[in-house]
Amino acid sequence: MDNYVSVIFCRNCKSRFVDAGEWTQDGKVVVQCRSCNAKEVLSNFTLGRGRISNAELQNARDTAAKKDRYER
Repeated sequence: MDNYVSVIFCRNCKSRFVDAGEWTQDGKVVVQCRSCNAKEVLSNFTLGRGRISNAELQNARDTAAKKDRYER
């Protein structure tokens, strides 16, 4: 079974509960963290989705972000 996901993480509090719920008049997306209420306007990006396996999805769920570090 394949899973389709799009994920944005909050750099402020490391939450995975980030919503892209608003768009500005000039087409920029406003993302907001549901955990700490941080907001950011993004331009020059679009949201998409990726197909991942169940094993990859579980690995992502088990991986915690570390301050000032990211996986490549």
